[in-house]
Amino acid sequence: MIVVKGVRRIGKSSLVRVGLRLHGVKLYAVFDARTVPLLTSDTVYEVVARGLEELLRRSGGLGRHLRELLARVEGLSVAGFEVRVTRRSPDLVLRVVEALDKAAEATGEHMVLVFDEAQDMAVVPGFARLLAHIYDYHQRVKLVLAGSEVGLLDRLLGRGNPRAPLYGRPYLEIEMPRLSREESLGFLEQGFTELGLEWPRAYMEEAVDRLDGIPGWLTAYGYYAYATGSHREALERVLEEGASLVQAELERFLANRLQARTRYLALLECLAAGPLTWSELKTCLETRIARSLNKAQFTRYLRELRDYSFVEKAGREYRLADPLIRYVLRRMRT
Repeated sequence: MIVVKGVRRIGKSSLVRVGLRLHGVKLYAVFDARTVPLLTSDTVYEVVARGLEELLRRSGGLGRHLRELLARVEGLSVAGFEVRVTRRSPDLVLRVVEALDKAAEATGEHMVLVFDEAQDMAVVPGFARLLAHIYDYHQRVKLVLAGSEVGLLDRLLGRGNPRAPLYGRPYLEIEMPRLSREESLGFLEQGFTELGLEWPRAYMEEAVDRLDGIPGWLTAYGYYAYATGSHREALERVLEEGASLVQAELERFLANRLQARTRYLALLECLAAGPLTWSELKTCLETRIARSLNKAQFTRYLRELRDYSFVEKAGREYRLADPLIRYVLRRMRT
């Protein structure tokens, strides 16, 4: 099993897909939790169907055999490249995996199952047990889990919990750091060179200063710069559109924490000014909310923000995981 970790828009999905292509992997299915607005034990079937449709479109000469195997799965309807779930049942995904295992065996290949934003799928009852079953009994099926909410992903993997289904099973962990300033500038320079566009270095430096080393935001800036020819418009569009996405993610997080909403936002406001140590951050939060907190309370707030990748730790200091959180906080103040 391979586990790919990193903050949102760092490039985990791209890394996985490029890696599969470069290694000539023919059989792989990507089940992306982001393909539905809200992942539940009900909508997960739509995620499965979309992943299988993509697999069939990409499978070339193997497609016919795959379709035949999937069509035999009770609860699935397969017509051409279209896959529909006709009967939802707890063991449907396991039967799908068994069919994919047979396809891999028939071709002598391995079948790679990629679960993107895998921690979100933990809302599905028995998901961790399903992964453990695949790991133990389907040798031709390989698992790749990618996730941005690192603490929740660790929980799914059973880190430190001997009773968790996946506890004790070895896996290769790939942690994706953000790009350094020089790497970010090189990333933009190479992109503009490939487009045949001469772009002033001063513009790229400002973009890196505002967007940090997150490839997703840098890519969006490069695209809008090419499309509009305007540095200012490109940067403003990334900040505006990106902040809308980040705000939606933050609001979903806060929706289940209404009583402590003010404290979570105050903690993020503290970090908007720059990185802080644990004790500096606790003091800042207590000053903002005008009351003292015990260590357990404060640690719980900080741990949850880290679990959901709004905050990350670098050395002894904590910082915002995404630079656009600063813009979100400004918007939420108004």
